[in-house]
Amino acid sequence: MGDDTEWLKLPTDEKCQHKAWKARVAGYEEAAKLFNGLDEKSQEFSRYAGLIKKFVLDSNAVAQEKGLDAVQAFIENAPTNICGRTCGDIVSGIVSKCLNASKQKTKDKGIEIIMLCIEAEKPDVVQECLMTGFENKQPKIVVGCVQAITFALRDFGTKVIQVKPLLKFLPKLLEDRDKIVRDETKALVIELYRWIGAALKPQMTNFKPIQVQELEAEFEKLPQGKAQQTRFLRSQQDLKAKMEEQASAAAAGEDVDDADGPDEEVIDPYELMTPEDILSKLPKNFYEQIEAKKWQD
Repeated sequence: MGDDTEWLKLPTDEKCQHKAWKARVAGYEEAAKLFNGLDEKSQEFSRYAGLIKKFVLDSNAVAQEKGLDAVQAFIENAPTNICGRTCGDIVSGIVSKCLNASKQKTKDKGIEIIMLCIEAEKPDVVQECLMTGFENKQPKIVVGCVQAITFALRDFGTKVIQVKPLLKFLPKLLEDRDKIVRDETKALVIELYRWIGAALKPQMTNFKPIQVQELEAEFEKLPQGKAQQTRFLRSQQDLKAKMEEQASAAAAGEDVDDADGPDEEVIDPYELMTPEDILSKLPKNFYEQIEAKKWQD
C-alpha cells in the first residue's frame, strides 16, 4: 500500500509526469489551481512551459481531461510570450489526441484551448496546425479540424483567420469519402460566405455544379447584415470594449454611429486567387518571333 501512495509526497511537476495515472490526475489538478492563482509575471509559467504540451497527450482518458483543464488554466493566465512558445505544440497535440476522442467533452475542451491559443496572438500557428490536420488519414481528426477552423472564423472573423490559405483545401474536402467531412466542409464554406460574400463565388468554380447549387441555396438562408467579430486577440481589447459599448447602446435603443466601430474589411476576389507565372509558359522562341520580319511569325 505504501508504494501505491508514495507519489503523494512528490511536487506537482513530478506528479504530472508520474507513471501512475492517479498521480498524474492529482498533479494536473494541482497545476490548474496553481496557474489560476499565479501573477502573470510568475516564473512558474516558464518552468512549466516545456512540460505543458505533454498534458494533452496523456494516454489515460480521465487524466487527459484533467490535463486539458490544466492547459486551459495555463493559456488563460500565462503571459503572451510564453503562450506563444507553447501554442504550436499544444494545438498539434490536441489535433492528434483530442479531436478524435470518443468523449465529446474531451473534444470540446480541446477546441476551446485552440480558441484560447488564437486569443494569445497565435492565429497563424493555430491555423497552420489545423490545416495540416485537414490531410490526416483519420476522418474524425479531419472533421475536428474543419469544425475548429469554422468556429474560429465565426468568432474571430477574417481579420484574424486568413481566408486564402483555406481555399485550396475546399474542393478536396468536399469530395471526401466521409459524409461528415463533406458536411462540415459545407458548413465552413457557408461561414466563409457569411464573411466575404460574393468574393467567394469565383473560388467555387472548382466545385461540382450540384455542390454549388446546394451551397447557394444555403447562402440564401443566411441572415442579412454583416458578420461581427465576437472573440478577440489580447491585443484587440480596445476594439472589444468599443464593440460591447455599441452593442449595449443598440440594445438600449440609442443611435449607434457605425463610424466608431471597426473598419469593415472588403476582400477583393482577385486577392483570393492563386497567382500563376504565365511568362514561364511562353514558347522559348517567343521573343524572337515577336521581333521577326514576317508578320505571320
